[in-house]
Amino acid sequence: MPQPLDNLAYELRAAVLASDHDSASRLAVEYTEAVRQHWTSLADRERAASPIPKKSLELLTWVRDMTVMQRAFAAQQFTIIEDATRYGNARALYLRSAALEAQP
Repeated sequence: MPQPLDNLAYELRAAVLASDHDSASRLAVEYTEAVRQHWTSLADRERAASPIPKKSLELLTWVRDMTVMQRAFAAQQFTIIEDATRYGNARALYLRSAALEAQP
């Protein structure tokens, strides 16, 4: 692939891995536009032999899959935090009620 596309692909992957959603969104748009511009500049014979469609699809599929996995992981972490908070609150309530019952 042309170097500018490779650079954008690298930056997009880095943004996704860093969970930098704003940059990832911006870079996805930039990458798509760069692919469009490059594709329209190619002759029909060059398009037929170009790996760009396959590589672009692989990249964007990877971005989507990673985003889905990151969201699932974040949801799982949020559930763990909610459960721990609920447990902590229940324990604190129990300890307060036990302390009140222990007072003469």
